[in-house]
Amino acid sequence: MLYHTIASSRWLKRALGVGLVIAYPVQLLIGTTLGWLLCSFVIYLATPALTSVQPWSFGQLILWFDELGVEAKVGISSSLVTVLGFFIALQTTMHSWRRQTAASMRMSAADTIDRVVSEVNGLILQIEIFSEALAREVSRVRTHRVPLDAAPFLSSLSDDVIAFRAHRQRLLQLEQEILALPARYALLFMPLSDVPAALDAIAEQVEYVTKKIWVRTPPGGTEHPEHRRLLMESIDPVKFEELAGVCDSAHSAIAGLHGAARGVLLGPIIEMNPRAFLRTVRALLGKDED
Repeated sequence: MLYHTIASSRWLKRALGVGLVIAYPVQLLIGTTLGWLLCSFVIYLATPALTSVQPWSFGQLILWFDELGVEAKVGISSSLVTVLGFFIALQTTMHSWRRQTAASMRMSAADTIDRVVSEVNGLILQIEIFSEALAREVSRVRTHRVPLDAAPFLSSLSDDVIAFRAHRQRLLQLEQEILALPARYALLFMPLSDVPAALDAIAEQVEYVTKKIWVRTPPGGTEHPEHRRLLMESIDPVKFEELAGVCDSAHSAIAGLHGAARGVLLGPIIEMNPRAFLRTVRALLGKDED
C-alpha cells in the first residue's frame, strides 16, 4: 500500500525529492573521508575570523616537527602511519561493502522484475492463444453452420473459459505490482532512468491488454448440458480477434523491454570479457558471428 501511495502522490514524491537533495550533500560532507577533509579545511580557513586565533601553516608545522626529539618524531610518525592505515583499510572495506550491497540490490530488483514480468508475459501469451483459438473455432462453426454435436473442440474451449477468467484477474493484480515497482526501488532506480522508463512502458503495454480483456464470456465448464450453445451465443469473435492481436503486440514489446531493464540492472555486475567485446564489435559492424 505504501508503494502505491508514493507512486500516486505528486506532493509526496516532491517532498522525498527535496529531502534527498538536502541529504545528499550532507551525507557527502559527514559520511566520507573527503567530506571530513573538506570540512576541516573550511574550519581551518574560518578559524581566524571566528576565534581570532591564527592556526599554524603547513610550513610552521614542519618546523615544529623538526624541532622535536627523535622519540617524539618516531611516536608521532608511528601514530600517523597507524591512523592512515586504518583509514585506508576502512575505506577499502566500505567500498567493497557498498559494491556488494549495490550488486545484491540490483540482483534482487532484477529477480523481482523477472518474476513479475515473466508471469505477466506468460499470462498474456496464454490469453492470446485462447482468444485466437476461440475466435477461429466460433467463426468456423458459424460460417460453415457446423452442428454443435459435431464441434467437440467447443467443450475444451468452454473449460478454458474458466482459466481465462482466472488469468484476467491475475493480470489485473500483476499490473498493480508493475506500477509499484518504481516506488519500491526508488533509490536504486534514481540513477538508472532507463529502468523506470522500461517499467512504465511495460505497464502501458499491459494496460492495452486489460482495456481489451473485458469481453463477454459464459460461465465456462462443461457441467451444463447446453455449454456449447452458451459458448456460441456469448462469444463475439471480432472482439476476441482484437484481443489476440493486442496480446501479440504486447507480448513482443514486453519481452524486449524486460530484457532491456535486466540488462541495465545486471550490466555493471557482469564485466565485459574478450568474447563479449568481439561479439559487440561484430554486431556494430553488421557481421554475423562465425
